[in-house]
Amino acid sequence: MMDFYIFNELSITPFANIYEARKGLEIFIRTCAKVRELGFQTLRLHESIENPYQLQIAPNYMVSQWLKDSEVKDDLKDNFRDIIFYSPLINDEEPIAKERNTLSEFKIRVNDEIKMADGLGAAYLLGTLCVSFLSHDLWDSNEIRNIEHWFLKENGNESTEIIAVKHASKPAHLAKHKTWFEQKKRESLKKSRDLWERREEFFPHLVLCGEVEKQLTGLGIQSKFFDQIIEKLKRLNEYANNWQEGSYDDHAAKQYGLNVSGESDSTLNKYGRQRKFRLPNRKKALFDKHIKTGDLRFHFYPDEESKTIYVGYIGKHLPTIRF
Repeated sequence: MMDFYIFNELSITPFANIYEARKGLEIFIRTCAKVRELGFQTLRLHESIENPYQLQIAPNYMVSQWLKDSEVKDDLKDNFRDIIFYSPLINDEEPIAKERNTLSEFKIRVNDEIKMADGLGAAYLLGTLCVSFLSHDLWDSNEIRNIEHWFLKENGNESTEIIAVKHASKPAHLAKHKTWFEQKKRESLKKSRDLWERREEFFPHLVLCGEVEKQLTGLGIQSKFFDQIIEKLKRLNEYANNWQEGSYDDHAAKQYGLNVSGESDSTLNKYGRQRKFRLPNRKKALFDKHIKTGDLRFHFYPDEESKTIYVGYIGKHLPTIRF
């Protein structure tokens, strides 16, 4: 299951007036809230959108002004702030989609003008949902059709196809995707259960404990990055296999392609309990070391005495103190 969805930058067309902008943003926020309930946590934006708070949604009216508007309900403002924005549309941990994107162009006709459709194209390549402001009749659909996809084949020949992308600009559109959502969840859950059941085969030098069994067999890893998750655990397993003496070392782990971080004292002082997980002996330990993969974090505990690495958490980013 994807844990991200894509914003259609072509829908950033200012509404006619402040009243329409308030109504349009409310519909968009309600839609995103429903999308998050389905497991899509991060909204990816086009690189041209440097700051979503500076988007103009009506003449002389930006999102930042909407957030200060006394006519707007506080719960809507809070829900907007809860939306996790991310750029770019496709990142380095999606090499296949990224390469295909460099060899592709996506276009769509809006009124009588042909426009580049990067967001819709990214949603197609990544197989996820695209969302829009309900700023045009074209976006009032659960599927955006008639997108022209031009691309270069491996042999260097050009090709063009007409594609469609799963889409929502209001909550009602999401009901049309129910079967697709359920299928994605089933696929994710099966892969996650298989990973747990074969953990000792895949990662003989790691011990998966804490919340990991529940995360894998209960809900499944709801992430596009499933293959990268396995890859990172394999690299951590390789490090653990070669860790025969001395203390655990972040720098040494980096040589295995692992970007490992610890937590700041201020974060541990406030949120340390959320980073304590049970070892197989039922005792709790602090799993402050973590690996980043996409939008997921792997929290682990390196036991200096036994030279064993315990993985206690695979899930979304835990709360931190930000400076």
